[in-house]
Amino acid sequence: MANLKLDFDDELIAVDDHDRQQRLMAVHDGDEWTIFEGTIDGPHALSKRGRVETANQVLVTALQWVAENDE
Repeated sequence: MANLKLDFDDELIAVDDHDRQQRLMAVHDGDEWTIFEGTIDGPHALSKRGRVETANQVLVTALQWVAENDE
């Protein structure tokens, strides 16, 4: 069982995996969501993972990201 924290509002969705010290974050910008990933306490720059159109797609990406980290 992963130790996850989910935080969201209209413009930001963030998922922290505290077991692995990894973060997935999506920012709403106009008509799209830009998704980033990186370490929780690492450098302030996160790597761009991709873009999607809806918050639901962000959540699906977050679930896939969690599954990748569980392997």
